[in-house]
Amino acid sequence: MIRLAQRSLVLALFGASLLIVGCSSSSSSNKDATPDVRDGSSVATDLANAPKLDAIPDLGPVTTTDGSAPDSATDTLPVAVDSASTGGTTGTDGATGAGGTTGTGGTTGTGGTTGAGGDAAVDNPGATGDVPVATLDAPADAPADTADGGAPAEGSDAATDTLPSSCTPFTGGPITASLTLTKVCSPYSITEAIYIDNNAVLTIEAGVTLGFADAIGLNVGYTTAGKLVAVGTAQDPIVFTSATAGPAAGNWANIYFYDFTMAGTKVAYAKLDYCGSNRDACIVGYGVQPNRVTLDHLTIDHVGLRSDGILENDEDANFVITNSNFNNIPTAPFRRYAIAVSAPSFAGIGTGNTFNGGAMIELQGGTIAKTTSWVDPGTTIAVTYDLAVDGTGSPVLTIGPGMTFEFDADCTFNIGSSLGGKLVVAGIAANRVVLTSLVASPLPGVWAGINVWGDASAQLSYADISYGGGAGQGGGNLTLESGNSTSQLAVDHSSFTYSLGYGIYLSCADATSPPVSTVSLDPSNTYSHNATDTANVNDQAHNVGPGLACAAH
Repeated sequence: MIRLAQRSLVLALFGASLLIVGCSSSSSSNKDATPDVRDGSSVATDLANAPKLDAIPDLGPVTTTDGSAPDSATDTLPVAVDSASTGGTTGTDGATGAGGTTGTGGTTGTGGTTGAGGDAAVDNPGATGDVPVATLDAPADAPADTADGGAPAEGSDAATDTLPSSCTPFTGGPITASLTLTKVCSPYSITEAIYIDNNAVLTIEAGVTLGFADAIGLNVGYTTAGKLVAVGTAQDPIVFTSATAGPAAGNWANIYFYDFTMAGTKVAYAKLDYCGSNRDACIVGYGVQPNRVTLDHLTIDHVGLRSDGILENDEDANFVITNSNFNNIPTAPFRRYAIAVSAPSFAGIGTGNTFNGGAMIELQGGTIAKTTSWVDPGTTIAVTYDLAVDGTGSPVLTIGPGMTFEFDADCTFNIGSSLGGKLVVAGIAANRVVLTSLVASPLPGVWAGINVWGDASAQLSYADISYGGGAGQGGGNLTLESGNSTSQLAVDHSSFTYSLGYGIYLSCADATSPPVSTVSLDPSNTYSHNATDTANVNDQAHNVGPGLACAAH
């Protein structure tokens, strides 16, 4: 009865300032002994005078300053309060204390104005292991009167302290219910592969570090829907790195997005270091639906020997990739790439990316079946498989100024070979478009060149095309495949060099079998070192042929 009366009266004295909070099985008070600098004391003095809490929670209820002994009941300590309006003498004992030998209470100890049935805020100050209440405060909420980095002016914040929950160890494994990894509990040591499934969302706060054991990674949407939201800040990025002491390139695996990756998945302001152990990439997409993944302000560094920075193993995943830095991408003995995508996903590579140390983008071939535009990503694009523009309604691919494409051996750039399509190369005088060979020491004809098929069209301005014409006398750097068709070709201010055939190859047309293709070649075009021009004369007559008017063959 006395304990209940005492606790009720304590709550009455604290009033509306009380809020039940806690970070483990018991609560604690961080109220100062003198919580307001207006009493003339300094922060240091406040801390020195801070009341003490028993370090062991089962020594009994709070004892009084008159030396009464603890009993066997579990402590029930008051809530944490940080307010200039709270404190003072409330919670100190009356002269007689709370209860005599019979436990019924003394005359002033049961509701006296200062005694209040015993002291609610002061434990036995002489008990072994006691610590000042102020040091138990949460480092994250920065109250004004504790030693956790808060403002020194006491009373400047009157909010109630919120102490952190106990940090539950997280070492990886399946995540089937939404989970947040917090900065206050960071760093995390990941020893088991993470799998986010079952409609769960893994949220990673700014400033969190995850250290992965060798060959361990993070997987999203592998068997069922899953989502990753890992968004740091410029001042407090998220770090995905190796847990190995003295790490090397490619120690841990990657972040892997699978078929069931949910829309809204985002990794931003984050660093991925020492990743790519499985010879894929530091970030991989496999079966991901279009426009579900955003990657922004990333730094990818120390990538594994046979891995890329970012790899989209999908025809049309279309990751949005912006404002990211790529460092230490392997170039020897195996050339790997900062970003590797197929043609339909290339448009997702936005601006602001930085490619250091000669890092390139790999364009793994594919077909552009929808009208789209490509802008200069800031580095060379290596085309490693056949590329095409083809589809219902004749889709248009526009290549912007300044872009450089290097084609691997035997690769072909086909325009409208089946249903129709159009290529627009929109270079400008100060920023030309280059299409050439990826081979280190190329020979004429090492790649096939650009082929424009019947009912397709191409319009090239300020383009430089070289080392194509792999079909020999039957082709060139630029080839019009059918003279008897509705195909159209218009070229100005462009150069055609080192072809194994013509600079521009025009298939013969039979004038008795219209329609006849439309060709417009501006005099501003230049030609040199093409195989058919044995005299190496820079003119159209020697470098363009056989010509629409030639006899059919």
